[in-house]
Amino acid sequence: MQGFRQGMDVRGGPARPSPVRIGLVPVKTWLVLVAALALAHPTFADAQLSRATVEVEMVEFAFRPRIIRLEAGQPARIVLRNRGQIAHQFVTDYLRAVAVRLSSHTLDVEAPGLDVARLDPGGAARLEFLPRRKGRFAFACTIEGHREAGMHGILEVR
Repeated sequence: MQGFRQGMDVRGGPARPSPVRIGLVPVKTWLVLVAALALAHPTFADAQLSRATVEVEMVEFAFRPRIIRLEAGQPARIVLRNRGQIAHQFVTDYLRAVAVRLSSHTLDVEAPGLDVARLDPGGAARLEFLPRRKGRFAFACTIEGHREAGMHGILEVR
C-alpha cells in the first residue's frame, strides 16, 4: 500500500480542499437552509412585534383616542395610561367574552375575559387579545359620573 503524502488525497491524486459536510450537504447549504427556515417561522418575539398596538390615554374626563380601531383576526395590544389626577376604569362588554392577557409592572394575568381594568393616577396596563368578532362596541369609565362627563368611546373591530 502506498503511503499518504502531503498534498495528495487517498486515491493518490492531488488534494483538493473539501467543504465541511453534514451528511451529503455542505455546511454552507445547511446554514442557508436554517436561516431561511428561521426567517419563515414566526417566533413569539415576532408575534409580539406584529401585534397591533394602540396607546390610550385616560384623563379627566376623556379617552384619547375616543375610537380604537382593530383588525379582526390580528393580535391586538391596548396600552392604557392614566394621565389624570384621579382613578379611571376601562370597561367594554367586548372583552368579557375574549381571552385577555392583562399586565402591568406588578401584574401579569391571563383570563378567559375581562370585566374592568382600573388604573390609579400615573398607572399603566397592557391588554393583549385576539379580536375575532367584527363590529362597533362601546367602552367607558364606569366610575360614578365619569361616563356622563364624557369618558366613553368606541372599540371598532373591522
